[in-house]
Formats: sequence, C-alpha cells, structure tokens
Amino acid sequence: MEIEELQATWTQMSEELEKQKKLTKEIILKMTHQDYKDRLNKIAIPEKISAVFTYVVAAILLFRFHELDTLPLRLCGIMTLAILIILPYFSLKYLNGMRNLNVSVLSYKESIVSYEKSKQRYQRFMKFTVYAGFVLMLIIIPVTSKIFNGDDVFSESQGNFWFWFLPLGLVFYYLFTRKIIGCYNSNIKKAGVILKDLE
Repeated sequence: MEIEELQATWTQMSEELEKQKKLTKEIILKMTHQDYKDRLNKIAIPEKISAVFTYVVAAILLFRFHELDTLPLRLCGIMTLAILIILPYFSLKYLNGMRNLNVSVLSYKESIVSYEKSKQRYQRFMKFTVYAGFVLMLIIIPVTSKIFNGDDVFSESQGNFWFWFLPLGLVFYYLFTRKIIGCYNSNIKKAGVILKDLE
C-alpha cells in the first residue's frame, strides 16, 4: 500500500512540476513579448505623434490649396501633400508589423524570421524617408511661403535666402536624421536581442 501511495504522490508531483514548467514558460514568453513591444514603443509613440502632426499640416495645406496659384506652386503642393500623407501611413504600417509579432504563438525560428523580414522592410523604408524628407524640406518652403506670407518664391527675387538655406538646411537635416535613425536602429536592434534571448 505504501508503494502505491508513493507512486501516486510521485505522479501528482510530476504533473504539478510539468504544470509549473508550462506556466513558467508562458510567463517568460509574455514578459519577453511585453519587453519587445516596450522597446518598439520607443519608436512607435514619437512616430504616432509626428503622424498626427503631419496629417494636421496636410489638412491645412489641402484646405488652403487654392491659394497656390501657379503651376510650380501647385506641383510643390501636390508633392508635399503626397509625402505628408503617404510617409506616416507606411511608417506606422511597417512599424506595427514589427510590433505585432507574437512570440508566444510563433516558434523561436518563426519569430526570428518574421522579425528579420519586418526589420529589413522598415529599415529600407527609413532610408527612403531620408531622401523623401530632404525633398520635402525643399518643396515645402515655397508652399508655406505662399500660404502664410503670400510670397511666390518662384516669381520674386529671394536675395540670399537659398544661398544660406540650402547648406544650413542640409547640415541640420543630416545631423537630425542621423540622430533619429541611430536611435531607431538602436531600439530595433535591442528588440531583436530580446527575441534572440528566448533561445
């Protein structure tokens, strides 16, 4: 009788230990998933704020588009609207693709493969936004100058404005984008390390 009781107790303890292991694994996966999302939220929150800002600017531009009365201004206005509307949309879409990776559902290998694909897609898009942002910096000046000041930079003499603006704007833009992309890449890399630590 004692052997049967001992076997039953042993079986019960083994089952409880297995349940404990499974529960511990689930908790670790949930914590890892939360750490991963928290790391990417350091990118997502500023991206969402800037998306709201750019959509407000696009709405103002769209509302006052009729003030752009020459062909060059209209072309600049259309390109500005396109950049202001399209870039934030795809940035948030690709970033959400990375954030929505659920490590508790996917296997380790599937998680890493999915993360790498999403990361590469987002980083390629970031490179494109650097170039598009520089174009935006140049074309938004004539548009805002006309809308807010009534000045047509294409038909009036601007003096030394472009002479000073282009080099200073280029330096500022380079430093700003380098800092932002460095921060984004650092957070993306740390999110990847969190996933790779699951192994």
